[in-house]
Amino acid sequence: MITFSDSIEFAAQILPVEFAAHRAFSPACDHDLMPIIAALLGDPRDVLVGTAAIPAWTHLFLTTHSARSQCDQLIELSRTGHHLPDHAACLARTGSSFHGFKGRPWSAAPGNIHLAAHFSPGRVIERFEVAFTILAAVSAAEAIDGLPGLTRRPDIRWVNDIVLGDAKVGGVLAYTQTQGQTVTSAVLGIGLNVEVTPVVEPTPFVPSVTCLREFIVGGKDASLGVLVGRLLAALARNYGLLLQEGYRPLLERYRQRSSVTDKLCTICTEESDHDPSVIAVGRLAAIGDGLELYVDGCRRPITRGRLLIGPPPAHQALH
Repeated sequence: MITFSDSIEFAAQILPVEFAAHRAFSPACDHDLMPIIAALLGDPRDVLVGTAAIPAWTHLFLTTHSARSQCDQLIELSRTGHHLPDHAACLARTGSSFHGFKGRPWSAAPGNIHLAAHFSPGRVIERFEVAFTILAAVSAAEAIDGLPGLTRRPDIRWVNDIVLGDAKVGGVLAYTQTQGQTVTSAVLGIGLNVEVTPVVEPTPFVPSVTCLREFIVGGKDASLGVLVGRLLAALARNYGLLLQEGYRPLLERYRQRSSVTDKLCTICTEESDHDPSVIAVGRLAAIGDGLELYVDGCRRPITRGRLLIGPPPAHQALH
């Protein structure tokens, strides 16, 4: 895997052995990479290049600070016709203007993971509109599994939150581009709070946030480099499964990790975090093949909205 970085120190934190030997990037090496490097890392003449032994991945871009969401940057490059490498990943130490689902702000603090990944399937993928969200969420949860000293298993809170208990520890995004029925490009965004719990105003939908360090015995730091490696391995493994067997095996793992199935839930509209209108209240009986929700007492499945576990706030009425 070819690795590009604007900081040898950050690269060494993520790839402490592989990136020890490095050299300056030469723009003549690969003309197709120039706009990608410029967008993600700045002036290509200041970029260092090396290699790293991470199976399945072809390119890794590491930056100390990104002024924009790298997920947005990859999407923009893809939309404007730039050739993005298959199995390419970007990691920012910190960032500005990062966001989660539906553009909600995301705090990008040092010590946490802010990853964007790109795949080029070049084939028809069943339910692609949800398959890549499922892929990202399952991979993020499985990357956390088995961390030494971790006291809780990570679950998925519909539709794209990674939680430990009731507290949010991460979130995922997915964007796909198609030509006819063929998925030509898929960009995944994954944020995981590893060492730092960001300051986030609580809402009924995200009452609390946390970081992995808070759930590790003794409060020891989780190795950022180790977790990045585990996340890249899980993404590559599950993407291969998606191509070989379709999205249904991943969907079943998503369902098994659901933190909301069989619980009393309230589904609200999305326009406001603090004053939402209630769409439905009831036991969440099942998550459908397209991630729609089947709620007891509702005649139709629910395809959009925000979910909180429990009854609606006392001041809310059914919409």
